[in-house]
Parts: sequence; structure tokens; C-alpha cells
Amino acid sequence: MKIIKELLYLQKSDRKVILTLLVVIVVALGVIFLTGGENDTTNGLVSADSIDKYNPRQHRRDSFRQQPYRERTVYVRTKVIYRDTAYQRGRRLADAEHDSVVFHYQPKIRKGEHVVLNTADTTALKTIPGIGPYFARKIVEYGERLGGYVSVDQLDEIENFPIDAKDYLVVENPSPLKLNVNQLSLNELRRHPYINFYQARAITDYRRLHGPLHSLDDLRLSKDFPREVIERLTPYVEYSEK
Repeated sequence: MKIIKELLYLQKSDRKVILTLLVVIVVALGVIFLTGGENDTTNGLVSADSIDKYNPRQHRRDSFRQQPYRERTVYVRTKVIYRDTAYQRGRRLADAEHDSVVFHYQPKIRKGEHVVLNTADTTALKTIPGIGPYFARKIVEYGERLGGYVSVDQLDEIENFPIDAKDYLVVENPSPLKLNVNQLSLNELRRHPYINFYQARAITDYRRLHGPLHSLDDLRLSKDFPREVIERLTPYVEYSEK
């Protein structure tokens, strides 16, 4: 209070000088306060050098490469048929679906050309439009479980298989591995994709009660062997007793 009273008794010119100095001091303190934390990493500001070095395109590319393979996504470049759905340009696809996408950089066979199903490896299968590493592997694995394909339509038994890909595949001179239904045990029989537990048990029960089978028609009275099951399984069985 004493300082204020003394300030009031000063001459007008002196008061003006003192007030000007006070304003300068306040402004200087304000500037120091606003700019003093420029290099402080805790204030959330980013230096100009780090901004110049940031490359958004490289950042997105690095982030994609760091993702686990199964979680990556790709963009559709062409319109393709995947089951009954048309995936349009620009839609994001998960890895489980990406084999149905025709990439512009993948070498593919042309319409009218074919791949022999039972002799093709995964490299040859990947040249088929709509087939990538996932379905190429599934085709080979399922063929091994069956003991060989007897029809291209058996590929429909692979979940979500792209139907248009069948136009590029053929089966020539099929010779599937045979299951001896008179000698194999229940557990051995049920390993085949076309024989479930109940069907394997029906076969072994028939052998135990009636002797060896001579045809799958011997099982036609069993509810587990309707006509379509017998027709599907017939190319894969034999009836040798030794």
C-alpha cells in the first residue's frame, strides 16, 4: 500500500515511465513462459525436425509388415466371383478370403487352359484364377485325405471354395487309393472323409454278423448308407478278404 501511495504522488511523466517498464517486464515474462518449454518433451509439442522426417506412406507400410500374417488385409483390384458374392473394387478382405482376389502381378492361366487336379502341386494350382496359397494347400491336403480325386466337383466339399476355379481344373484317368472294407478296423475306416463313426461301425458290425462284404449294396438296408453315400464311396473301396 505504501508503494502505491508513493506512486500516486510521483509526477505524471515518472509514473508513465514506471508503468511502461512494468508492461515490458510482464510481456517479457509472458514470452519466456510461452517459449521456454519449446524443447520440453513433456508439453506434447513435436519439434520441426521430427515432423520433417515423418513419412506417412512409409509409416503405413511398416505398420502393415509388423502385423501377423493371418491378420493382414488386402485390397481388391478386380471384380471376382467368390461363391455367390461379387466383391467390388476397394473392399478390404481378410486373409481367409484373399485367395479369391485376382492380383494384377500374379501369373494366371487363361480361360480354356487347364491344370490336372491329381498331379498338380501348390505352385501349379496357384496359377489358377481365384486360387492362392490358402486354397492351393487345401486342395492338396483334401486330395491326400481322399486318396485322390475322381471328380472336380469334389472341390465343393472344401469350405468356401471359389466355384469359378473349377473351370480351370480337370481329372484325368483317376486311380484313387482303395480302402479294404473287409480288413480295416473301425478307426482305420473312419479316417476317410466319406466314412463317419456310425458308418464305420455299420461295416464292422456287418462283417461280424454276416461275414465279408461283396459290395456296398450289402449295407443298403442300413440307415447310415443311403444311395448317395454308397455312390460317393464306391470308387474308394475294395473287398479283398486277404
